[in-house]
Amino acid sequence: MTSMPANPHKEFSKAQRRSIIDGPLWRHLQASNTSNRLIRALLKGASKYVSLPLSTVVALDAGEYPAYTYCVYHAAQLARRLHIDSISVIEFGVAGGNGLLFLERIAAQVEEELGLKVQVFGFDSGEGLPEVTLREDLPYWFQKSQYRIDVPALKAKLQSAKLIVGDVKKTVADFFTSYKPPPVGAILNDLDLYSSTADSLKLFDHDPRFFLPRVFLYFDDVVGSELEMYGSGNGQLRAIDEFNQRQKSVYLGCNRNLLPRPDVSYRYQIYYAHLIAHPQYATFVGQQEQAALESLLRLKAR
Repeated sequence: MTSMPANPHKEFSKAQRRSIIDGPLWRHLQASNTSNRLIRALLKGASKYVSLPLSTVVALDAGEYPAYTYCVYHAAQLARRLHIDSISVIEFGVAGGNGLLFLERIAAQVEEELGLKVQVFGFDSGEGLPEVTLREDLPYWFQKSQYRIDVPALKAKLQSAKLIVGDVKKTVADFFTSYKPPPVGAILNDLDLYSSTADSLKLFDHDPRFFLPRVFLYFDDVVGSELEMYGSGNGQLRAIDEFNQRQKSVYLGCNRNLLPRPDVSYRYQIYYAHLIAHPQYATFVGQQEQAALESLLRLKAR
C-alpha cells in the first residue's frame, strides 16, 4: 500500500479504469511459482500494447528501461511518505540520450499518477569516454571517445530535462549551487569507468538535505560478459567499495529484496544509498505495512 496522494480520488479512479491487477491480486501473482511466472510473462507481453499504471509496470519488470522505472517510481513513493512534493532524478552518462528522453516520459507519468514533480538531470562529458589509462578503468574493454553524445541533436529533443555537459568532477562540485534542484531521489549511473564513477559519487559529499534520506541507485556496469570481467578490483564495483571505505555518513548497499526474483533482469544492479545523517532518516514510513504485519501475527482466538 502507498500513502494517500494529494488528490486520492484522481488516483483511485485512474487505477479502476486502467488496471484490475494492482492490489491483493497482484501481490498474489508475485509469489514465485510456475503458474504465476507464466501469468507475469503474459502480462509483461501485454504491457507493450496496453497502458498500465506505473506500479504494475514496475511489478512486471516491463518497459523499455525497467531499472530506471523501478528507481524513479520507488523514489517518488518514498518522497510522498515523507510529504515531499518534488524530487530530482539524475542520469550519469547520457551517451545517445535515449535514457534521458525516457526519464522525461517517466517523470510526466509520475506527476500524472502520483501528483509529485520529478526534475530530470543528465550529466555527460559531451566527448565520450576520456583517455583510458588506469588499469581499474578496464582499458581492455573501454577506449577514448566511445559513447560520444550529439549534444545539439539531443538538446533539440529534450522537453524538460536539463543536460549538464562537462567533466563530471567539476559539474558535480557546483551542481546544487548552480541548479538548486529538489531533493535527489534516484541516480542512474552509466559512466562505465572506475575513475568517472568515483568522481560522480562525490555528489554525496554535499549536505544530506539535498537528497532523500535513502536514494535509489542503478549501476549499469557491475554485471557484464566474460570479456568485461567486472569485479571488486575494477570499474564501478571498485568505486563503490572505495566510497564506502571513505564515507562515514553515507553507505551504498546492494539491493537485497530483488535478489530472489529471477524474472527481474536488473536485480544485481540496484543499490541503495543510506544517508544516515539526514534529518529525516529515522522518519517512520511503514504505517500501513507494519499494521498489516501486526494483524497477521496477532494471536487468534480458537
